[in-house]
Amino acid sequence: MPYPARIDPASIGERALKIVEEKGWDHWSLRDVASALGVTPNALYRHVGDRAGLGIAIGAAACAALAGALETRDDSPLERVLAMSHRYVDFGTARPDAYRAFVDAKPDVTHPGIRQWMLLWDMVRQVVVEAVPDAGDAAGFALWAFLHGRVMLAQGPARAAAPNAGLDDAVRALLSGFRAMGDVPSPLPPYLARG
Repeated sequence: MPYPARIDPASIGERALKIVEEKGWDHWSLRDVASALGVTPNALYRHVGDRAGLGIAIGAAACAALAGALETRDDSPLERVLAMSHRYVDFGTARPDAYRAFVDAKPDVTHPGIRQWMLLWDMVRQVVVEAVPDAGDAAGFALWAFLHGRVMLAQGPARAAAPNAGLDDAVRALLSGFRAMGDVPSPLPPYLARG
């Protein structure tokens, strides 16, 4: 009779993300995660392959957590983009180690583990396309870069400033600029540009 599995492969990333947020993105080990899961490192290796594979699982869990944080049901497309922008910055500043996992552990676009990042991008893109139909890809790409920059500044040189100070005005200006430009070609590679 086979022993029941002690690890649910689908929950490894989420459970490991908790360890990362306790120890810090730069200070976790595969041993820490295996111990928290109640298994040996070799047993964990069978599911994730290596430390990089575990990192991808952790990054995917962080990506899913960010996607959950970004969900909004505001009435207007603009209000959805504004709410999503605040939630993105809030996530990045309140959960810096999860944000680092989301950014640093992202696999190559050909890796099957990229799926969670693609789902997140599609979600963000859809919200922005509703607000800026003629330039959704370009506006979404610019917004993503802007929000990432806000989080990185809030974690570093602008640490003393309120991370969301002036955010609404900046996002409105960005979207207004793209609306004023009219039809803007997508700057995205084909695997990100969805119709």
